Amino acid sequence: MGAKITIDSATLMNKGLEVIEAHWLFGVPYDRIEVVVHPQSIIHSMVEFCDGSVIAQMGPPDMRLPILYALTHPGRLPLRQTPRLDPFTVGSLTFERPDLETFRCLALAMEAGRRGRTYPAVLSAANEVAVERFLKQELRFDQIAALVERALEEHEPGDEQRLDEILEADRRARESARRWPRS
Repeated sequence: MGAKITIDSATLMNKGLEVIEAHWLFGVPYDRIEVVVHPQSIIHSMVEFCDGSVIAQMGPPDMRLPILYALTHPGRLPLRQTPRLDPFTVGSLTFERPDLETFRCLALAMEAGRRGRTYPAVLSAANEVAVERFLKQELRFDQIAALVERALEEHEPGDEQRLDEILEADRRARESARRWPRS
C-alpha cells in the first residue's frame, strides 16, 4: 500500500477522508454516513437502501479491485493479477464501531468535514506533513493527531470555492505542521 496509506490506515485518517469523499461524491449528509471498522478487510463498501437492505462490495483484502471498479464503473474489466475471494477460507466477518478517542484522526476528519469551508484542506495538508515527519522519526505515532488538531485550531477558514484560498490554507497548514511542536 505504501508508507503513507499504511499510517493513514493505522490512525483511521483514511476512513475520515473517505467520509468527506462520500459526502461530496454522493451528496450524503454527514449524519447519514457511518464508519464501520471491519478488521478482515473483505468488505470494501456497503450501502443501505431506503427499504433497509444492504449491498456490500466484497473482495480480497487488496485495494486493486475496488480501485479498478471505481475507475471503470459502470463497466467491468478483468483483473488477473489479484487473487479471487474464496468464501470458504474467509472465516468470520466482524464489525466494530470506531473508538473516536483512540482514533482521534477519524474524529478530526469528521469534524473538519462538518465544518466545511477550507477545513478539509487544512486537515489533509497537516496530516501529510505529520505522516512525513513520523516516517522521518521526527514525531511519535501518538503525536500525529495532536499536530493535525493544532493546525485545525489555528486555521482561519476561507471560501472552499476559491482555489487561491484553498491553496493558501494548505500552505499555512503545512508551514504550521512543519514547525510543531517547536512553535
